[in-house]
Amino acid sequence: MAGILRRFAFGLVGLGGLTSTAFAQSFGAEPIAFDLGDGADDAGSPVLIAAYEPPADAAPSFAGPGVGTGAVAVAAGLPTPSIILGRVEPGREADFGIETLLPETVAQMSFAFDDVETRVAMRGDDPEMFRMLVEQGHIDPPAERLNAALQTELQRMNCYRSSIDGLWGRGSARSVNAYFSEREDGTDWPDQNPSAELFRTIIMYPDVECEAPVAAAAPAPRATTTRSTTTRTTQRATPAPRPAAPAPKPAAPANKPKITGGGGIGVFR
Repeated sequence: MAGILRRFAFGLVGLGGLTSTAFAQSFGAEPIAFDLGDGADDAGSPVLIAAYEPPADAAPSFAGPGVGTGAVAVAAGLPTPSIILGRVEPGREADFGIETLLPETVAQMSFAFDDVETRVAMRGDDPEMFRMLVEQGHIDPPAERLNAALQTELQRMNCYRSSIDGLWGRGSARSVNAYFSEREDGTDWPDQNPSAELFRTIIMYPDVECEAPVAAAAPAPRATTTRSTTTRTTQRATPAPRPAAPAPKPAAPANKPKITGGGGIGVFR
């Protein structure tokens, strides 16, 4: 882990509990490479080692009574002298141009991948530290839990509406598209497959709220033609009543005997 120092000044330099007194001295130099040593100081933090290779005809860098070799450390791969500057406080990597977080910083600042409350708080209070933790993978879920972690994040924002089962199918893939369609930063994410990069970009951005899909209108019922079943009943036509036979004419009255007068006894005929 290396960086560059443009100017170097020293006064008291400590190493292994030995403090050597030197006359305060400053000098300009070509860029000075520095690296984090493998050792640590009494506080347990890595020490920062600066290395400066003076020109061959340069005067000695140390002068004055009491200056010993305790302030000079030979670090593998660095020129001589290599001088210990001091320890790097957790979270102060940026002060030394260090781009990768130290283990001590990660131990103090990192949080669980599913700790949404801490995530939101750090994203608002310390966005630079939050960015470094996320981008360097310190908040990634374990590989075997990545799919379920993504489904949980997308479900929490109403983009994924199925069960959290870790099985990445078409519903999970569609939820990725739904999520990015709601983001306002114009991020284009054509890869719908689960990945640590997808998880990182989701938790780096504030939550969105996916709209519930509009339910399709139910189709109008189809008109059905009901055939009326007509029961045809064949009835025999009732013949018209025959006209009644004319009443028989009354029989002519029998000839009644006429009674004729004539003074005699009548004769019946």
